[in-house]
Amino acid sequence: MEFSTVVNSDGTVTIPAEIRKIFGIQEGSKVECIMNGIRLEMRVLGTKLPIPKSKPVSGYGLVKSDRPSVAVDLNIGDPIKS
Repeated sequence: MEFSTVVNSDGTVTIPAEIRKIFGIQEGSKVECIMNGIRLEMRVLGTKLPIPKSKPVSGYGLVKSDRPSVAVDLNIGDPIKS
């Protein structure tokens, strides 16, 4: 999902209404700007992220499970030991 907006003469940017609704951004909400290489990312502080409506469709190369993940101690050299 991509949206574009225009920077005003005083440097303010209007966040599109659909994005504000999805992320619960209201007047007074705090937004953090992060420089990531040549990209500018925004992170909403103090609100919960939206919950995906469905599970990912593609899982090529992954095992799908509803069980909670468990930490594993894996040494990639074990299978080739003589």
